[in-house]
Amino acid sequence: MNGLRFACALGAALAISAFSACADEAPTPMQMVVDLQNLQVKIAQGDAAAYAAQPAMLRDIAIGFAAAKPEVWKSPENCRAAVAYLLSGGAPRAIAPALESNVAPKEEENLIRGALAYVVGREEEAQNLLGGLDVKALDLRLAAQIAFAQSVLVTAKDKKKALELLDLARLLAPGGLIEEAALRREVFLAGDIRDIDRFTLLSRQYISRFPHSVYADNFLRSFAAIVARLGLAEDLANFRKFDSLTAALSPDNRRALFLTIARGALINAKIEVADASSRMAMLQAAPGGQDEARGELYHAIARLVTDGYDEGFGALRTLDGKKLSKRDALLLAAARAVADRLRAPDQAPDSQTAPQAPSPPAADADAMATIQLAEAAVARSDSLVGEKKR
Repeated sequence: MNGLRFACALGAALAISAFSACADEAPTPMQMVVDLQNLQVKIAQGDAAAYAAQPAMLRDIAIGFAAAKPEVWKSPENCRAAVAYLLSGGAPRAIAPALESNVAPKEEENLIRGALAYVVGREEEAQNLLGGLDVKALDLRLAAQIAFAQSVLVTAKDKKKALELLDLARLLAPGGLIEEAALRREVFLAGDIRDIDRFTLLSRQYISRFPHSVYADNFLRSFAAIVARLGLAEDLANFRKFDSLTAALSPDNRRALFLTIARGALINAKIEVADASSRMAMLQAAPGGQDEARGELYHAIARLVTDGYDEGFGALRTLDGKKLSKRDALLLAAARAVADRLRAPDQAPDSQTAPQAPSPPAADADAMATIQLAEAAVARSDSLVGEKKR
């Protein structure tokens, strides 16, 4: 009996000793990077705590790389983990141990050097080392990141190829931060080439798949700016595509998007779109707030050059400019001047004999830019009135 107890005790001690040895053993670079990628999946799904924890994890991995024994980098798996770390936002200096070990396989060393060149902006070197890689032959944990990098490297020369590589990156790493980032970038590339159908389709995918991403707000702001800058909603047919796309947005995001579209459409004399989007924005705005005032401003200006002139003129006269931002207050002042000119166009002074207005006082860059936009709106409004008279 005593012998049995001794054997059991010895077995337990050995088990505890073995467990302690495993617990004390440092994780491999691959194990650390797997943890990082799992954390980034949570970030893509909107986990704010995971986002806050990421910088510390990146630092811990850098410390782990520095402490790793040189022979660790004989493993292709660990070398590729260093690449994945670097392409996941890691510090370039953290992969120095892998390069300085002089034991990394040549193919893996080239992969590390290519990733390093990519993140520090040496595009030609990065293209030479990464551009010809067959990502489908790589480990799935790395393949999507390389495809994303390849897309960035070819964007300036071949946007179609860049889009194809982003498609591939999304397929190789669904649900994670790579898909989220690739989808965001693909949306904006589609906008650049004015592919409205692809732009709206991919935007809808992003909104449905990553509505809570920590990057979603930035996406929506950039989305709205591109729609306005490129005139992607410059006619009602395209605008209606965006209207249906925004159905899944929160009221705040939906309102912000419509206000941005309305202002951009207004400045570019897309009156029907400005009218429709400003009305949509007001439906989502709290009574008496700044956003409601913005919507009223854009809607009133749009009405000036339609059969709703009297309505627009009256709204501009009663609108409280104190509720507007500086740039919109400037636009309101310009719009009131436009309204006066349109009210009695036959009495307007001859542009060749009219005295020049005094220069405005010094203003910041944003205010001056707004004044220029307002002047452009005045010119376009005059042109539209002339067309109506003809």
